[in-house]
Amino acid sequence: MGPSSVGWGPAARYGLPGLVLGLVLPWMLGTGRAPEARAQGSPGLETHGTIAFTTATPGSTASLLYLVDTRSQSFAVYRVDTTRGTVKLEAARQYRGDLRLTEFNNLPPEVAAVEAMVATTTPAKAVKR
Repeated sequence: MGPSSVGWGPAARYGLPGLVLGLVLPWMLGTGRAPEARAQGSPGLETHGTIAFTTATPGSTASLLYLVDTRSQSFAVYRVDTTRGTVKLEAARQYRGDLRLTEFNNLPPEVAAVEAMVATTTPAKAVKR
């Protein structure tokens, strides 16, 4: 009897693999404790430099697992197929150089044009009397 015959919705079919990965990954990555959900980070909190999250598309048996290493400024994307039980590396990249670009593949207005507009429309500083 499969999940569809019991009437499980997309939340159970797609949310459950993400939840399991979110609980298992910290132990696999060596942090030894369950992840904590925070809306804002606490100052001085050690995050070990790893961010992990998943996305799923309704109607698909696969989800994407994203691992971001903020210390080495790199990321990897894995396709996790819950039906086959497989994990495949889809992409990996160091983004350190990307962050140094002023702009890339942007639609107008370009960064330089916006900076020029701001510079010409900034009012003069008020003179104190």
